[in-house]
Amino acid sequence: MLPDWLFENPLFRPLPGRWLQAGPWNQLMLGLSIGLPLIASGLLLLEARARRLGQPPSERLVRRLCIAFSAAGFLTYFSFFNPNVRHEPYYHRHELYHYYLGSKYFDELGYRRLYVCTAVAEIELGRGRELASKPLRDLSASNLLRPTSETFVYSDPEQCKRHFSPERWQAFRADVRWFESVSRGPYWDRMRIDHGYNPPPVWTMTGQLLSSMQPAGDHFFKLLAGLDVALQLGALLLLGWAFGARVMAIGAVFWGCNGAATFFWTGGAFLRQDYFFLFVAALCLARKRRFAAAGAALTWSALLRVFPVVLFAGPGLLILFELLRTRRLHPDHARFLLGAGLAGGLLVGASAAVCGTDAYPEFVRHIAVHKQTALTNNMGLEFLAAHDYGDRMFFTVDERLPDAMQLWKDAYGANVRARRPLLVGISAIVLLWMAWALRRMRLLWVGMALSLPLLTCVLALTCYYYAVFIAPAALTLLSPALAPAYLALAGSSQVLSRTFYWIDDRYAAQSLLFLVLSLLMLVALSRPLPLGRWRERWREARRR
Repeated sequence: MLPDWLFENPLFRPLPGRWLQAGPWNQLMLGLSIGLPLIASGLLLLEARARRLGQPPSERLVRRLCIAFSAAGFLTYFSFFNPNVRHEPYYHRHELYHYYLGSKYFDELGYRRLYVCTAVAEIELGRGRELASKPLRDLSASNLLRPTSETFVYSDPEQCKRHFSPERWQAFRADVRWFESVSRGPYWDRMRIDHGYNPPPVWTMTGQLLSSMQPAGDHFFKLLAGLDVALQLGALLLLGWAFGARVMAIGAVFWGCNGAATFFWTGGAFLRQDYFFLFVAALCLARKRRFAAAGAALTWSALLRVFPVVLFAGPGLLILFELLRTRRLHPDHARFLLGAGLAGGLLVGASAAVCGTDAYPEFVRHIAVHKQTALTNNMGLEFLAAHDYGDRMFFTVDERLPDAMQLWKDAYGANVRARRPLLVGISAIVLLWMAWALRRMRLLWVGMALSLPLLTCVLALTCYYYAVFIAPAALTLLSPALAPAYLALAGSSQVLSRTFYWIDDRYAAQSLLFLVLSLLMLVALSRPLPLGRWRERWREARRR
């Protein structure tokens, strides 16, 4: 273990000073999150004008500004590491409760027993009377809230404990005691009404390796939370390595300042940014023509969070077009597919060996239930289509129900089912537009980045996964005109995040903004439709 003095430095201790306190500092960071991308956007417009006038700025000045904006974007995301405004003490206890306990005791808990086994442990620790009136999320089939007294935790605790050896149960109970002691009160109660432990077995394999090293504790969790900081910094440095300082700066400012994927949701958590790092790595490795490694990185990202599988759509179209043109598989494409296939086989095989052969079927069943549960911080075309004026949280939240959000969830599901044909139609149009934009493209990394519009249409993702919209920064290398609008949208998203009180209104507005960004990406990379040529052909055909 590292020495105690390492964790007693100002990085973790509250800081004095009125302006460093949470209220004033958060307002300052909000202003910076809006102002930094707008300033960067304005500088890009001024630079473009200077180049048109034949007076471009010096490359040395541009590089220094890019490094400064990259650092500012990175630090803004973390509120300049001010300990007064972060989770105390830095790590996110709610996230670590799910990911640390869920992975460490996966063999015993699986995907369905985290909350009930926590309740059994608490009863043994003397909190049975307090728990009786508390709600508990039922992960077994319905994902609904139920009073703890109506579950088996009082009448038949062996339904949970029989999955543990006596030693493992004692270790689990000690870890639960620690979490309850540092999260006591409403914060702890809210943990057991979230939506469970959801990562695929590939993530569990890595998470279990790390979480099993130490019992729950302050110093260990600070180390685990620091892994994501390193991964996020590494992703930005990879952009600089593959695309240059300008793209790194544009990506850092957008990622650090956008209002959808903020630190609030997953900052200070345990390996929540591994998929993000690997997606950026895939983009950068493809740019550097290391195609086997790029395919492996994108596959690994998809196996960690599932949704990045949609980002294979663009490379898949490029490979298909090349096959149609030449009737053979290009060597670069063959390496990309080989890397993807080898990584998939190795990771799935290793995770099945570590987590058990039934881990994948159980994960599929669990996610099938989980995806039926509407979340108020989802984003995408589906969320926007389901957002009716009369079905908003403002009208439907009912605290008298066991689950105050149930009416909103029911209305969401009904609206999605009614508008499914519209959603499928729009997704098909976006896919065709992607194909048009990529039909003459040869760059696999462009295909990955240009898959994001399709992602927003076919999946309803929680807002923090929109961190993958760092990818359009790379597209500004081909379409510099996209950069000012891209950065301005980051500032706009922060304004929207503070405009709406109800969270469903907020993320419906964010969904619309990111759909606009998706359309801008397609417009920027698409060749104009040859309408004149098509009209001539039509007239010629009519004359015949």
